[in-house]
Amino acid sequence: MCKPSVPITEPRPAGRTVITFGTYDLFHFGHLRILQRSATYGDRLVVGVSSDALNYSKKQKFPAIGQEQRMAIVAALECVDEVFLEDSLELKKDYCIQHGADVLVMGDDHLNEYNEMLEGVCDCEYLPRTDGVSSTMIKQHLSSDSLRSMDSNYSNDGQGEQPSSSPPTSLLHRLPTEDSQVKPTGDSIAEPPTPTPAAGAQYSAAGKNLVRATTQSNPVTKFLVDMHDLYYAWIMRVCTPFCAWMPRELVMGGQSYTVFTANIVTYGRGFLAIVIALAMKYGYLWTAGGMVMYHDFLDHLDGVVAKQQALDGRSKGDDGMYGAFVDAQMDKLVFCLSLWSFLLVLDYGAGSMWITALVVVTCATLFALEFTIAGVRTQDYFRAKYTPVSSTGSKPALRAVSEGKLKQKFESVGIALYCLALPNPTEAVAATVAGSVCLFFAAYYSTQSLAHKLRARAD
Repeated sequence: MCKPSVPITEPRPAGRTVITFGTYDLFHFGHLRILQRSATYGDRLVVGVSSDALNYSKKQKFPAIGQEQRMAIVAALECVDEVFLEDSLELKKDYCIQHGADVLVMGDDHLNEYNEMLEGVCDCEYLPRTDGVSSTMIKQHLSSDSLRSMDSNYSNDGQGEQPSSSPPTSLLHRLPTEDSQVKPTGDSIAEPPTPTPAAGAQYSAAGKNLVRATTQSNPVTKFLVDMHDLYYAWIMRVCTPFCAWMPRELVMGGQSYTVFTANIVTYGRGFLAIVIALAMKYGYLWTAGGMVMYHDFLDHLDGVVAKQQALDGRSKGDDGMYGAFVDAQMDKLVFCLSLWSFLLVLDYGAGSMWITALVVVTCATLFALEFTIAGVRTQDYFRAKYTPVSSTGSKPALRAVSEGKLKQKFESVGIALYCLALPNPTEAVAATVAGSVCLFFAAYYSTQSLAHKLRARAD
């Protein structure tokens, strides 16, 4: 409650509604003080608590405390009369009108920021913030390094040894509290039981972009993986603003229609296999190659969409594991159909028999690898989806690996070059050789990706 901590003696002006906004993450003394002071400007205090999605859009990170709990903490204060969720910084004026605000109160780090926006709507007051305390400072003092140093004061098995006589000094120790001393006892410190993950709970699109399947054994393949990871990170940076801006749903005629999700992008790129096949058949070879590379770009884009919508909360309720499964299988479907179309259009009677044999064997090798990986990936999906982790002791590898994504890049470039070599690979020997080299690297990284999935089963 507000009154016991810092009493407020100033009377509230009658009939005035005060509105203020904030995140109130890791609620601290500074939050309490500014809310108490805001309440003195009227007889009713309304507080807009920034949503998780709004915080991510501002800082590219979520608050430590979820929006529902932050709202509950603020609403429990005696000086607060009403709490609502703030979804947009641009709607400050609308929120003030909606809640009948007579005065907006903000910290002086926003000095004069809202004067013009709220002219004729309400007054604006800017209060100095409390020195020496902020959510950012608390987070810094509660960093993972600090937590690890505190954990090291206990034995590895969690049994009860006394903590160090000199605990780390943190900001929290300097804040006024009713119980300033909380001493651990000599009893054993019980380690909380590790919850058993539910079936299908191991995958999140918001996780790390890529992991490595293995340590590369030579500088050439390591360089290629490193360069691809940099390229992949660049694609993420370039496409994320568009994916954040693009609406997931459109409302037409009173009905809401989902128009932009990772799965929609994935299904859409699947239809490119038809365009690629027709372009090969009717001799539009540059179009065919271009569509193969466009498919490769869309393969990156659906990953960015999945990650962004998972981070900003728009994909809440979606089955991320299914989306990752469909994404992986769609790659294989498009690649295999493109290779099959290539083999159908190929003129087997023209040019060198050896060059023709080279491309046929290369295509067959890729077919075999893709079908094998597709089978393993399908088994992993259903195991992860319907089998609790604890019943098998193993965890399928569902996260994208660098080698797998690099395989897809080489496969896309190789197939695009093969398109340019039609119908006689001997006449376009440069495209044929370059395409074969790319597909060789695709096969090489395919084996590493496959081995990673099989190792995950055994671990």
